[in-house]
Amino acid sequence: METHKDLKTLLNDALELKNLDHKRLSELTGVQEQYLWAIQNMEIDKLPSAPYVRGYIKKISETLHINHDELWELYNRELKQKTSGEYDKLPINRFAIKHPSRNKQVLIALVIILALYLAMNLGRIRGEPKLEIVNPLLPVTTAFYQTFVLAGQTERYNKLTINGKEIFVNPDGNFSEGYELQPGPNMIEFKAKKLLWKEKTVTKQIFYQPSTIIKQ
Repeated sequence: METHKDLKTLLNDALELKNLDHKRLSELTGVQEQYLWAIQNMEIDKLPSAPYVRGYIKKISETLHINHDELWELYNRELKQKTSGEYDKLPINRFAIKHPSRNKQVLIALVIILALYLAMNLGRIRGEPKLEIVNPLLPVTTAFYQTFVLAGQTERYNKLTINGKEIFVNPDGNFSEGYELQPGPNMIEFKAKKLLWKEKTVTKQIFYQPSTIIKQ
């Protein structure tokens, strides 16, 4: 046997020399054609265990007049070459620099961006919320109509309440709310609160004096 040939070439040459194909070789050896192809192409996953394969190779060598031991040795040599390295890995170097995966890199970048944002805006986030009342402007005001429009400005993400009632704040931070006054003094408490942080309270007094219509 020419040892420089690989298994596939050797079997192809032998079949050609005998003027046989795989179907005919299967009939002569009793080995299923699929196993003949698997042996020739070294498709290990399509073959049964080694003792069966050795029996197939013995029948093939006898039919094609090839030395059985040499053919079996060639098969095992190519089998070793094919499987070596598939499961063998170099030991992990504990001291090698490990590069984080792409998902971890993205997560780290987001954490850094968040940290920078908090550092730059911590004063604004933790500081006292903005709350300016423009109507009524003075601490004490007299009104002659029962419905009074309360108005002012805060920050859009602040929670705003007037006498405990939550009030809608526009995207620009402005707010306005109609308030029904009672005759006499009315205490109005405006409260703005940042999420989980400080709050600011402004109190105004509106004295409602209903207008009197004198009939003649």
